[in-house]
Amino acid sequence: MSSPITDSIATVVATGALPERPAELLALIDAAAVKLAETSLSPETEPELLAHTQTAERIRRRWDGISAALLVEVSDRNAHRTAGYLNPHQYLSQGLRLGTREAGRRLLMAEAIGEFSNFQGQTLPPRKPATAAAVAAGTVGAEHALVISGVLAKVPGCISPEVKARAEAELADAAAGLNPDDLGKVGDRLLAHLDPDGQESDHVDRQRQRGITILPQDRQLMSKVRGAMTPELRAKFEVILTAWAAPGMNNPTDPDSPTGTIDAESIDAEALAAARGRDLRSAAQRTHDALLALCDYVLAHG
Repeated sequence: MSSPITDSIATVVATGALPERPAELLALIDAAAVKLAETSLSPETEPELLAHTQTAERIRRRWDGISAALLVEVSDRNAHRTAGYLNPHQYLSQGLRLGTREAGRRLLMAEAIGEFSNFQGQTLPPRKPATAAAVAAGTVGAEHALVISGVLAKVPGCISPEVKARAEAELADAAAGLNPDDLGKVGDRLLAHLDPDGQESDHVDRQRQRGITILPQDRQLMSKVRGAMTPELRAKFEVILTAWAAPGMNNPTDPDSPTGTIDAESIDAEALAAARGRDLRSAAQRTHDALLALCDYVLAHG
């Protein structure tokens, strides 16, 4: 039975001409993927297999760009609301069942290489044009693009837009021959060149990068933490840790461990010395227990 999709496939087979409409192109790609999955690779020679693997990777990287373009359109048109979701992240994480982490990664990718529209309806160029071009060519993928975005986010604000653009182009060019880990090392060297002694970074740069994220609980209900502290927060935090995370202090596994700050007048020196001798915690565990004790103190005192 004839259908627009089968007609498009027949046309491609007969003439080599691709359809123009996105629906027909996607149907063609889907049909080709199904057919390829059903096709045995056993007859292929080793050189052919290596060539096929490279082609498949190039396709996957180009698909990162297509996925970003689709997400841009969904965001610009608020199409996620049509599907019943409040924002693109919720649509990706719940509607497409990607989960929170992958949804966030897709959004970061779209922000880096997508062509969004402004309030006047004008299409804006990608924030990372060289990276967007490299993804479209299939030479770099999403992980490369996210590394490039991460590096450029650390470039001091006083660096001129022209230098930043050149840095982005150099990173995109380097990404074509490097894996994301090695690209990150190149990015570190680039940052060291742009700001060799750290004096170019200012308060605005540090405030832009600040943040602490508590990740979701695992099956043991434990939560990992990641983030970046400003110099001011770190200095204050270290003062707190000196008083609350000292060996022997605030040890929840030791019922006789003193609680509170180490310099409190109520602290018994002999009891603290004995608790210190029993304290087998790592520095990281003492930091955790200090925060727990500090939270208990704050909550107890309103």
